[in-house]
Amino acid sequence: MRSLAARFRRLRPRVVGLLGCLTAVLAAAGLAASGPLSDAEKEEFLLRARVVSRQIIPIGVTASERATLTDGRLTHAAHIQTIDQTHRRLRARKAVYINLRDSYEFNIAAYRLDRLLDLRMVPVSVERSVAGERAAVTWWVDDVLMMEAERRSRGVKPPDLAHWNDQMQQARVFTQLVFNTDPNLGNFLVATGWRLWMIDFTRSFRAYKRLPEPELIERIDRRVYRGLRRLSRKALRRETEGYLTGPEVNAVLARREQLLHLIDARIAAQGEPAVICDLPGH
Repeated sequence: MRSLAARFRRLRPRVVGLLGCLTAVLAAAGLAASGPLSDAEKEEFLLRARVVSRQIIPIGVTASERATLTDGRLTHAAHIQTIDQTHRRLRARKAVYINLRDSYEFNIAAYRLDRLLDLRMVPVSVERSVAGERAAVTWWVDDVLMMEAERRSRGVKPPDLAHWNDQMQQARVFTQLVFNTDPNLGNFLVATGWRLWMIDFTRSFRAYKRLPEPELIERIDRRVYRGLRRLSRKALRRETEGYLTGPEVNAVLARREQLLHLIDARIAAQGEPAVICDLPGH
């Protein structure tokens, strides 16, 4: 026993040193024992961290970038979009749009609206200057397994198809609410645990007061349904000030009313269990 105790005393400094190194590595990766970062902590990081590298993403048409940011303690990737232009005439999803605004600002509006609804499928996004340009800087989604487009092309089956379909239904609800004219499957990300994320809303928030494809809505999560009900003009204007115009806010609220009417009609016809689901909180 004395021999074992003596050996442990000799090894203890090495063990402590290794644990210290491991803690430092985890902290640098953003995985320290304090746990996942809150939205507020991610916002602060995205706003203040130094951009150390940028690389064009060869997918999409907005010349967006993947960047590496660091604040000296945490290093993490971010998605940078600077596009802010108006298309005189644009064809998208079998429709032609006139004077369609394509703007990084809508990424920030989508993030804030997502949190008002308690959906939590849109990553944190902030506005800041990057190399002299105003941009949306968005938290890079960790542990992405594949894009939804890739999943379908490869024929990969979710381990829980019903749960996955319910997540996709929430994505469709949000797509209808923000009138995303470009909800391509490359912008739906499948992360570890088969959690669904949505990115890239630069072609959203049209000022139309109708739902683009109401026939796609079949089910809604209870939290999101309650979020739609409590969404007020005051809250929406407060959270999206500087990113949505008055007509765009009015259009979101008009589409919200149509969504609620559609969902309530389905509940009346089919019963609540067929329409309302309860997804685990994110």
